[in-house]
Amino acid sequence: MESALEFEYWYFLAIPLFFGLGWFAARGDRRLSTRAPDHLSGAYFKGLNYLLNEQSDKAIDAFIEVVRIEPEAIELHFALGSLFRRRGETERAIRVHENLVERGDLDAEQRAHALFELGQDFLKAGLIDRAEDAFNRLEGTAYAGAASRLRLEIAQRTHDWPRVIDLARDGPVDPAFDTRRIVAHAFCELAMESLKARRFEEARAHAHEAREAAPDHPRPAIVLGRIAFEQEAWAEAIRAWEPVAGRNPRYVALIARDWMEAGARDAGDQGLRAAIARMQRLEHAAESTDLVKAVAEAIARLDGKPAAAQWVRQILVTHPSLLGLQLLLDLSHQERAGAAGSAADMDEAALRTLVRHQAERMSRYVCSVCAFRAQHYYWQCPGCNRWDSYSPLRTEELESAQ
Repeated sequence: MESALEFEYWYFLAIPLFFGLGWFAARGDRRLSTRAPDHLSGAYFKGLNYLLNEQSDKAIDAFIEVVRIEPEAIELHFALGSLFRRRGETERAIRVHENLVERGDLDAEQRAHALFELGQDFLKAGLIDRAEDAFNRLEGTAYAGAASRLRLEIAQRTHDWPRVIDLARDGPVDPAFDTRRIVAHAFCELAMESLKARRFEEARAHAHEAREAAPDHPRPAIVLGRIAFEQEAWAEAIRAWEPVAGRNPRYVALIARDWMEAGARDAGDQGLRAAIARMQRLEHAAESTDLVKAVAEAIARLDGKPAAAQWVRQILVTHPSLLGLQLLLDLSHQERAGAAGSAADMDEAALRTLVRHQAERMSRYVCSVCAFRAQHYYWQCPGCNRWDSYSPLRTEELESAQ
């Protein structure tokens, strides 16, 4: 399987080199016809032969020979530099593209192209300052828009949230690139930083900016509720979270336990019962074990563990899952805590252990872009840095919901 994937990878990388050869052949320059064409074509096709036989190192050496024989073949230089970068050989890619940038025979568009490729080399190598410098020098060129998006990517990677906001707002309009969502997340990150420092009004101002940027996104409302919760403004927290229940009900799973706590702190048992009822009325409520668990804990707090276990059983009838079964087994075990041991108890303990091991494998959040798995929910994937690539449902729940 791996060799097949590697073959497809190298076959794909050959495409720009085919283009480069086509460019060379199309030039029809009589001067070049006297300069060892047999050596040139021989080196090129030798490289292709190595590539198709998965001998990547020898292929690159052959293509380097092509570039040495014909240094004026600019497109071949670009193709070779990109090939180095994709292989992770960033030092060689940088040398190729720096050489292109410094050449005096390139026109303005070719030099901008070389600078853009060089910036990507620096970015791949982790040389952030040098990458930013290269991208900044592309203002006013055909590569300005793409460079702006990469500068925005750098700002997000380095968590420079004020810069993220400025770049997202000032960058070129791209229908395929939702900058409003990025601005909203950046303001939410600033809000959480302010909340951590107990600067509540500053945090609230950032959260309102986030909601203005993306009114229908669940995160600004969740953050506003969190700020109120930390200030022990329980009713205000519930009011802030209510739009999430109406527009984005699956995201309530992320705040269900705090919502229950706010209800109880605000109005005692009556407030807790109201919160339980609100959770149970949610669309898709039974899909999330996190939400079911929060409700079950609240029911147990009011009416005891048998009532909580009975409610979980009802959920399992319509939405069977390992995560739900683990919750039921734990509740049943807690209900009988302190009872004398028996063979049946030992069997149940073995069953609980087996289910727990299997459930742990299904309890991760999964990035829809890079498949990075995480125990905790992230608004921005730690693997690929994409926003909103995690569903609020865990692996097993997500598979059942699809």
